[in-house]
Amino acid sequence: MSIPSALRAVVAAEVAWYGPHITVRRRWQVGYTIDVDIGGTLTDGLFSDGRRAEVVKVDTTPHDLTVCFFECLNEGARRFGYGELRDFLEQVEVIRWSSTIATNVLAERKGPRVGLLVSQGPAEHLYGLSPSPAVGFLVAPQHIEMVRTPLDRSEVLRATRGLLERGVRRVCVSLAGAHADPTQERLAKSWIEQQYPDHYLGSVPVLLGSDMVHHPDDRTRTHLALLNAYVHGPLATSLFKAEDEILQLRYRRPVYIGHINGGVARIAKTKGVDTIESGPVFGLNASAYFARAYGLERVVSLDVGGTTSKVGLVERGAAAVAEGEVFGIDLRLPWIALHSLAIGGGSVARVEGGQVALGPESMGAYPGPACYDLGSLRPTLTDALLVAGMLNPDRFLAGRRRLSLERAREALAAEVAAPLGVGVEAAARGVIDAAVAQIVGAANRFSDPGREAALFAFGGNGANLAVPVAIRLGLRRAVVFRLGPVFSAFGSSLSMVRHLSEAWPNARLDDPAARSRVAMLLDRAHRQMRQDLAGEGFDPATAHISLEVRLRSDRGGERHELDLARPLERELERVVEGDGHGPVLERATLVGVCPVASYEPPRVEEERHRPTPTGRRRLHTADGGADADLFDWDALAAGAVVVGPAVLEASTNTCTVPAGWEFDLDGYGNGLLRPTEG
Repeated sequence: MSIPSALRAVVAAEVAWYGPHITVRRRWQVGYTIDVDIGGTLTDGLFSDGRRAEVVKVDTTPHDLTVCFFECLNEGARRFGYGELRDFLEQVEVIRWSSTIATNVLAERKGPRVGLLVSQGPAEHLYGLSPSPAVGFLVAPQHIEMVRTPLDRSEVLRATRGLLERGVRRVCVSLAGAHADPTQERLAKSWIEQQYPDHYLGSVPVLLGSDMVHHPDDRTRTHLALLNAYVHGPLATSLFKAEDEILQLRYRRPVYIGHINGGVARIAKTKGVDTIESGPVFGLNASAYFARAYGLERVVSLDVGGTTSKVGLVERGAAAVAEGEVFGIDLRLPWIALHSLAIGGGSVARVEGGQVALGPESMGAYPGPACYDLGSLRPTLTDALLVAGMLNPDRFLAGRRRLSLERAREALAAEVAAPLGVGVEAAARGVIDAAVAQIVGAANRFSDPGREAALFAFGGNGANLAVPVAIRLGLRRAVVFRLGPVFSAFGSSLSMVRHLSEAWPNARLDDPAARSRVAMLLDRAHRQMRQDLAGEGFDPATAHISLEVRLRSDRGGERHELDLARPLERELERVVEGDGHGPVLERATLVGVCPVASYEPPRVEEERHRPTPTGRRRLHTADGGADADLFDWDALAAGAVVVGPAVLEASTNTCTVPAGWEFDLDGYGNGLLRPTEG
């Protein structure tokens, strides 16, 4: 029962811990915190001693993600004056690791061949009323085998053998009705594992839908099993190897892994599906933090990375929750309101049907965009931003890599400008417009012209696209961030160890026998939660453990929090007495939260002033182009006001301010973008 939901309750628990959270940070001030977010193109690190923070960015090494992980750690150690990583790690209190690994595997459709055993019926529906979007994506139609129930051993093994002969090396079993009785699924697993040991099938020989989530919907369980099997391999390879290597450096504290619930847990307590969107969710953590700091009721978040972009929603200081969906794969679960699309700095641009198309193919870190000059001839969004004047070729990644404007122009000319019959600058604008259009299409589900909202833009390319996206969404306020290039790592630095356990009993609480069964189920889950937190190294007595139940009755849906210090059967009786309309317990969510050391940014006093530009550069923007003032973002003092057209450059961040907009730098080092007439 580890699939997270009821995130509003979880965020409420986090807010409740906010005071002690600060105290914990100060108590652990002697040690360092490390937060690493591995993306498809770049790996971000945020290192802090509780007083200052150091931002690190290195190239992601897709052939072996532990390489970039340790490159990031070594650079962070060097920033704090340590010559040896081993010596630095002796002073580290906590390491948290989030990633878009699983997200990028899904975005680029690079998962393994997955096989599926299901009950008799329309296989393409996978127990839904319409064709499943997972068929042809997570599992090929020819890799679905139907079996009769009760199961026959020879039939199950014959179906499995057929899957293996067609190249499948990961097998899921998801039978109709297994939520109520998983016996048949477990029987199939035992037969297959006896016939084909782990060394033959791989690290996930058989995965059961009933092991993924205790949910009555057959389609949800099936989709989750397929998602987990699809993303497991790259994660398992990287996480276990990194853990082994860091143990050799005598680091004996936990390496925590980011989860979709916005918290972290040990590797041993993590499944592949738990990590889907974990990096982007920490971006929402950071957005919620600043939404509370700025007193904003509604924020549309935009994270533009090297491989993917993510659009989310924060309402009343917490990440919004909606019915689940992951890359179009529907889940009947409360899920973080976050939409991913395969658009990033490395997305390949081309012309299709006389129009510019962008993604989902990405050049990643190697060979990267054409402007990296590492052999690629394919134009990307980064090449377009460079040609448009929105990037400084000499300051990319703090100057560690010089971008080739010549290679970017050549690639755009051959693949975009020539087929369209336009100039290279116009081609670059077309690529940027295509990116903005796709992002806006995703964000429209969260924008509401009748409600005021702000846009938070971050990630390596977010600040450069903030204003065009805000304009297209009809928003008059956008915020870009000093820590924007490592915003997910910053959100990770705010996170706590968090365990969730969920069940969907769908039981009538006015039936004493059903109520007793539910109480036993919840009590068992509570005991398991305490054991899990103890296994993380915490005293369960110091943890914040809450239990929320959602009821359905004639009065509609209601939420209640139960007092875990009292007998749960009596607590359920109290709920029934308060409702009196034959309530049905639909969902129960148990949340355990334990605080760990974190970093929170300081805020300095602001004094409004107009800074002096450091130079000028030509911008090729949608309005035809203009000469823009250049500013060193890192050198600006709080209160600086910059009027467009302008470009603000930091060591790892760039923000373009078009004509008619201005940039106001606040005490956090963040920039408020708004129309000059506002």
